[in-house]
Amino acid sequence: MATTSMDLSSNIMDLPCEVFADILTRLPLKHVHQLQTVSKLWLTNISTPYFKILYNMKSMTRPRALVVQESDETYSASGLGPTSRIITISTMDLVSDNIKIQRDHLSFKIVGREYSFRVSSNLIIFQHKVCNLTTREIINLPNNSSYPSFCFDVAYIPSTNTYKIVHLFRYNKLLGTREVLEIGFETLTLRDGGPIPTSWQFVAHKEYFSYLIDATCVDGVMYWLVRIMEEGAHIISMESENENEEFLTISCPKEDDHTLFGQGQLADLNGKLCLAYYSKELSRMSLFLLKDRTTNQTWVKEYDINLSGMGDWVRIVGYVPLEGNNGDILINGTTPFRYNIKEKRGRKLQKSNVNYTCLYYDRCFTLERTKLPLPAVERLRVRDLPSKTTSKCEIL
Repeated sequence: MATTSMDLSSNIMDLPCEVFADILTRLPLKHVHQLQTVSKLWLTNISTPYFKILYNMKSMTRPRALVVQESDETYSASGLGPTSRIITISTMDLVSDNIKIQRDHLSFKIVGREYSFRVSSNLIIFQHKVCNLTTREIINLPNNSSYPSFCFDVAYIPSTNTYKIVHLFRYNKLLGTREVLEIGFETLTLRDGGPIPTSWQFVAHKEYFSYLIDATCVDGVMYWLVRIMEEGAHIISMESENENEEFLTISCPKEDDHTLFGQGQLADLNGKLCLAYYSKELSRMSLFLLKDRTTNQTWVKEYDINLSGMGDWVRIVGYVPLEGNNGDILINGTTPFRYNIKEKRGRKLQKSNVNYTCLYYDRCFTLERTKLPLPAVERLRVRDLPSKTTSKCEIL
């Protein structure tokens, strides 16, 4: 007798819950979404917070490279910068060295010289909107502080499967005889399935610096690498998991001859904060890992990587886990480069005309409980923009 799909469904559901969940967490997310239609029981099991957090944890071992490309720039008659450009976002598999771009791309056409575009932790923030790369949902952000905006960053908190968008706004302030930026903070917490908050949460904390060098998120903690005028750089951290955000100031480690090294880059390296210094004169990158964030703030220099022929602009993309405790550090330059932490040696990959921006992970998360079908989202056009900007964007 032929086995029906209902028989197959029943046989699988006879498995222990943890075995059933483990099987599904090994599948691509698009297949998991398809399996939700098998039955109400399957839908119920796949929709539980337990399964979603488990799936997201397993997905951290299967990252893809996120590629952001800018093209089709048009200029005004005066030539004062581009009046529009198209930004295309794609992903690339990292299973083998023969990396090929995937076709699951999303394109934004942004019109106007004044615009912001930020990709962080699987979310895109642009012109007072946020887009979930996995589901392609787009929502409007509530009005934020009336002070001039400085930047947006995103922290992902794995233990609760939530996002926290951090908005930094600024004032000019005299610190002694020097003018610095006084930075204020407000946050917006996005929970799986919504609802979307109607207002930002003001944070009663201020920071002072002259400019921001880099930012990253590691296990729900936001880090900003900043500098005050001619003084050395330092790191500001913000604990995002609790409602009452806790801020710390972290000193930076020093290279032996720091005059030959750049200002540094922050990265998440297998769940630890990494501060990387690159010297184009020495063609070398030094990687320090923070072993203790709160008490002793101990830095350890873990890797010294030779990057000859990688060009002047070199950045860490992220960490790609392999079997056991092994993994590759993916680095972007004139040629993609993978450095194996166990063998302590690297290899250049096939040269590509695209730049890897960060790592992307399949993630069970929706901005709202009911969302537009995917084709409708792809056709969505954003016309009405906040009065603070003269730009507009369109999703192609």
